[in-house]
Amino acid sequence: MLKKIARMALYVTIATPLLIPSLANAEQSPSLTEINVTPIATSTTAFDLSHSSISRDSLLIPLNINTASKLELTALSGIGERKALRIIEWRKRHGAFKTTAELAKVNGIGKATLTRLTGSITVTKQ
Repeated sequence: MLKKIARMALYVTIATPLLIPSLANAEQSPSLTEINVTPIATSTTAFDLSHSSISRDSLLIPLNINTASKLELTALSGIGERKALRIIEWRKRHGAFKTTAELAKVNGIGKATLTRLTGSITVTKQ
């Protein structure tokens, strides 16, 4: 329960600033330089969890690789943006994965990655 609350707090922290400018008049809202906001480094994962109390291991698992989005797939260990896109492309061409072992057919995903993902992924019918 505590992990769910922490994830919700992280979501609210990230999403709230995105909603505020839409509520204000564009002429009245300050620009990013006026409020001294500096951009942060981007990452290929859904959220940069390296400095958070939430770790990748606490994500809701197992993840269904037949229905997972690119953002969800990148949260898996060893799966970056390119591999996530390859998984999605493979699903479009060949249909749903029948077993988790079938993930090894995706270009760039080998037995080591598949072994690391054991227990973190699942396959079910859509």
